[in-house]
Amino acid sequence: MGRAAEVGRLDRLLDGARSGRAGLLVVEGGPGVGKTALLRSATARATGFGRVSARGIESDAALPHAVLGELLTPLRPLLGEVPAGQAAALAAALGWGPAGVPGDRHLVAAGTLSLLAAAAAEAPLLVTVDDLQWADPQSAGAVLFAARRMHADRVAVVVTRRPGPEPVAGDDVLRLTDLDPAAVPDLLAGTVAGPVARRLAARLGGNPLALREVAAALSPAQRSGAEPLPAELPAGPGLSGAFGPELAALPAGARQAVLLVAASQDGRAATVAAALARAGLDADAALDEAERRGVLVRSGGVLDLRHPLLRGLAWGRASPAERRRAHRLLAEATPDGDEVARTWHRALATTGPDEALAGELAAVAGRARERRGFAASSAALERAAALTGDAARAAALLAGAVRDAALGGDAARARSLGDAVLRGPAVPAVRGEVLAVLGRVEQDTGSVPAARDLLEAAAGLAEGRTAIWALTDLAVVGHRLGDVAGIRAAARRAVAVADDADPLQRALAAWVAGLAAVSGGDPDAGRALLQRSVRTMEDTAGLRAEARLLPLLVLAVGWVADPLTLVPVVERRVREARAAGALGVLVAVLAMTAHGRVQLLGDHAGAFADAGESVELAGQLGYVADAAPAHELLAWEYAARGRHDDAERHLGRARALVVRAGTAGVAAHLALSAAACALCRGDLVTTARLLEERLAADGGSGALGEPLGVAPLLVEAWTGLGRRAEAAGLAADYAAVSRSPSPATAALVTRCRALTCPDDDAAVALFRDALAAHAAGPDRFEEPHTRLLLGERLRRAGRRVAAREELAAAADAFAAMELTAWARRAEEELRATGRTARPRRPLPDEPLTPQEVRIAALAAGGASNREIAAELFLSPKTVEHHLSGVYRKRGLRSRVQLARLFPPG
Repeated sequence: MGRAAEVGRLDRLLDGARSGRAGLLVVEGGPGVGKTALLRSATARATGFGRVSARGIESDAALPHAVLGELLTPLRPLLGEVPAGQAAALAAALGWGPAGVPGDRHLVAAGTLSLLAAAAAEAPLLVTVDDLQWADPQSAGAVLFAARRMHADRVAVVVTRRPGPEPVAGDDVLRLTDLDPAAVPDLLAGTVAGPVARRLAARLGGNPLALREVAAALSPAQRSGAEPLPAELPAGPGLSGAFGPELAALPAGARQAVLLVAASQDGRAATVAAALARAGLDADAALDEAERRGVLVRSGGVLDLRHPLLRGLAWGRASPAERRRAHRLLAEATPDGDEVARTWHRALATTGPDEALAGELAAVAGRARERRGFAASSAALERAAALTGDAARAAALLAGAVRDAALGGDAARARSLGDAVLRGPAVPAVRGEVLAVLGRVEQDTGSVPAARDLLEAAAGLAEGRTAIWALTDLAVVGHRLGDVAGIRAAARRAVAVADDADPLQRALAAWVAGLAAVSGGDPDAGRALLQRSVRTMEDTAGLRAEARLLPLLVLAVGWVADPLTLVPVVERRVREARAAGALGVLVAVLAMTAHGRVQLLGDHAGAFADAGESVELAGQLGYVADAAPAHELLAWEYAARGRHDDAERHLGRARALVVRAGTAGVAAHLALSAAACALCRGDLVTTARLLEERLAADGGSGALGEPLGVAPLLVEAWTGLGRRAEAAGLAADYAAVSRSPSPATAALVTRCRALTCPDDDAAVALFRDALAAHAAGPDRFEEPHTRLLLGERLRRAGRRVAAREELAAAADAFAAMELTAWARRAEEELRATGRTARPRRPLPDEPLTPQEVRIAALAAGGASNREIAAELFLSPKTVEHHLSGVYRKRGLRSRVQLARLFPPG
């Protein structure tokens, strides 16, 4: 009642699912506002749908994947439709198969997506989860991940949650507020008279649960209006006042039954009845009375409270001794075979130290970890730490809880537990382990300077592999911050502490030392060290599949002597990371490979796809620093395609991320990207301003720290603005600091000289020298860029025939890369020569998205829709949808034509 707009949102969601458009709706609101009623409405309106549902229960947080198991168990017969790696991970997580199978926690989320998509193949599927805020984090994460990555599936997902410290962002959120007062008389019709309903609304507000509970508690005369309302009524948010008298009026046996259900992890009636019997109570009578009064409800063999608020209120009203007794009774009554529940109840019933029980909880944590239940394992280790009287053991257990919280993606919990360890008497090695974990968490989701402080402290305390990893991470942070001295210091320490007998430590020490040499101006020594590190990573069986090494390997590619030899190695390891579900690693790696594709391969389509996937995954995982370079590259790719609004959106996001990460002061790459986007839209004034600011800030270093890396863009902008003397001076300085350049740098140096050369013939000769150097380099954009500038110079010199040749070649090259903004600029110059028509590759009317490019390239390479879906963590229907978009936008009819459009490599 009074929810017409909200029901309209549900109807649109369901209609979309019926027509093959997946959707998610997060219904967010306070207790009693009507979230569950909307779920029931969705279920009632989903005619022709299959349905799966689950509900988060506060006491189930210690059970790994409890909500996911409840949700997906009806779909278990379809597990064979799920890709093998995902199916094994999902089966391990939910106890359907052996534990300990390889793969990252995100593989469970990918398996959830695939299973839901398979279930929707025959009929639309409605997925509902009530009280998501009480679901274990792995279950909640898997459901939201799946919902947000399905696009063309007949799946509607509706979840409810209370507002929390981490709000859910996006258009898929429906924030539910109190009812309009005008709807209250309808809500309470048949319970109270209309005037009484209006008075209740005036005093209580529009919370439906509060209104109904208070109305039901009134005397008949008060309901009819014959007597005034009581002087004291619970305020709108104070729903406990509505439930309190009901709980207080329960007889002792029924009250004990309610407390046991509140403490129970699964609400099994048989266990609760056995616990009541152990307390010396008549179980049947106690349960019947609680049900008769409407406090408990029974569904099959499971008991529950009428409303979640009753659970919290019943538990809050009990004394600590009563709570411990409830857990002790449940532990004694738990049947054989459910050792996890029994151990947890015993742990919660115990006050003093119990070393044996602490060990049992640690074992429970180990089993949860094997099934990727990192939230559950972290909770078990935290409780185990509280049960041991040995301070050193407690610190070690709590350090494990920090590690598992971080592995589970719960950064806030990792930080909170980490602070508890660091405030206590932990030994240096344990403190170092915790600081190293917190440093990685901070790198991924917080501040890079803060990560440096944590890792610096970790490196001074940790031992063995933990120490060398902390120093490696410290070097990476130094690289991000442009801190050459910090990188060198980390390298000295890494070489000093590394155990050369351990291949991992040997590889990491060589990598850090190589980074220090490259950053410090000794590239030859750095290349040799990095090559040695990469060789160890590849030649050692235990390191070949280590996902955490992949970002280091990709970073090394840009500095080794022959980077193209490492491209197949990187591609293989990326495939392995995908198969393992290592999405967190992929965020950073895809951002780097996007830039590498441009710089080493000239592959702008692949770069567009990699950057787009990195940005998408980073948004879903909450990563910060690693996502900014991907946003920057996406901005340039969009600008080069003439989509300047999209470019500005990604630049804005990149700016926000570098500020949040604390790297804004050293983000030369961001300024260069923004300047390049301005050049794409022909805004030379902005291009010049942004690069002049970098000259003033750090002497104009490039994105990788190369001297005067701003020069190629700034010389072009100054020349276009008529500032020829300044441009010529900068071109000369650029040539002076680039004494032993690569072919790519040589081409840019020569192009700068050509742009500033006053003599036309000499300038043309320089442009042709630049083109010869481009031919030895990989970037397919810069060669047609130089041809465009040469064509413009030839046209202005009156040499129209020669200009047409260069401009036509540039236009064709830009069109082949679908860089439409540049292709159109070349076409405009071509028309200015007097040429009005010529054979060329037509420019597309509608650009492809990064995901369409990725899927098209995989399909062109021969991958099936199912194989593409498994690799990209999508559903086959979503892949089919995107391929259809590619075919429509490019006028294709077959995969043979697709393969011609997206040739391999």
